[in-house]
Amino acid sequence: MPRIFRNIRKKFLKDKKVKRYILYAVGEIFLVVIGILIALYLNNLNSERKSENENFRLVTDLEKGLMNNQFLMKRFASRVYSQDSLMEAVIQARITEESFTRNRMLTELMTPGTQYTWLNDENILTILQKERDFSPAYNQLFKLIKNYKSRLNDLDYAVEEMNQLSNWNDQYMAQNFEWFSGTDREHLIKRTQYYLNDPFYKNRLVLYRKKFGNQISHITALTALRAGMMAEIKKLKGEENIDWNSYLKSLGLSPMIPVACETLPREWERLFPMFNYYLFFNNTSEDQVIMRLRDHTESWEEYIIKAGEFEILPQFPGNGFMLGSFDNCESVFVAPQGGFLVIK
Repeated sequence: MPRIFRNIRKKFLKDKKVKRYILYAVGEIFLVVIGILIALYLNNLNSERKSENENFRLVTDLEKGLMNNQFLMKRFASRVYSQDSLMEAVIQARITEESFTRNRMLTELMTPGTQYTWLNDENILTILQKERDFSPAYNQLFKLIKNYKSRLNDLDYAVEEMNQLSNWNDQYMAQNFEWFSGTDREHLIKRTQYYLNDPFYKNRLVLYRKKFGNQISHITALTALRAGMMAEIKKLKGEENIDWNSYLKSLGLSPMIPVACETLPREWERLFPMFNYYLFFNNTSEDQVIMRLRDHTESWEEYIIKAGEFEILPQFPGNGFMLGSFDNCESVFVAPQGGFLVIK
């Protein structure tokens, strides 16, 4: 091919056809430029395909990591709720000495652990570092991931506060009461009486439980966000005909309980010391308005959930959410402990 072009150029020069030569030269340059542009386009297309494949792999790894820790999340949440219930029972003097000696957790109520560290999925950090490489189709997933990471930081702070209070309590008791660290039967009996009957301990336990409630709040948010991330990944994979209610229930969330607009039972109100967070999925083509009933009032707050998006909202278990408006109630739902609502 180069030899043919060379012969054409020589012929034009030999016949002194300068104008034709110039036109030919311009045409040849144009063809070269077009060839370069096509090569660049194909190269960019190939790079984008490789980048998209890598992004898809990262998201798939994230999904696997979230799925693998589902059991740990459930067990962790169960322990936290049990610990909170035991604190309430001690504060309300509903624990007998026999029950106390049988349940080791009762002696560790003010001893927070750090067993939640497995929630720091490395895939989340990797994806956040490569956010610029992802297309706008992943924006909703990144919104959920960033919220999840922020909640993890809040959980760190909440646990640090509890550790400080717990350490102060242990130091105070060890410095002022010999029996606190003793191992014989007499010391055990005194410790039991202290935990069950001492008003000073119960006052500190009340304060500790309030801070513990912050941890519960963050854990419910993390549980809801985790489910939202997994559901959003399913959407990105293009999976169709998903029964979202069944899928979210399989992730450990409970559906909200529908009730009539005219009444809202509140028998669960304030059974838990802190907000729970609830997952909402607007599975419609239009933005939807959600009204949240405020604690111990008859006033409602308004939130907007965009079409096709997931959102988490706070509420005390036993209180409600309403679809519609003040003047036009469509449906009302009571929030259970750790729930979700799919808006259809």
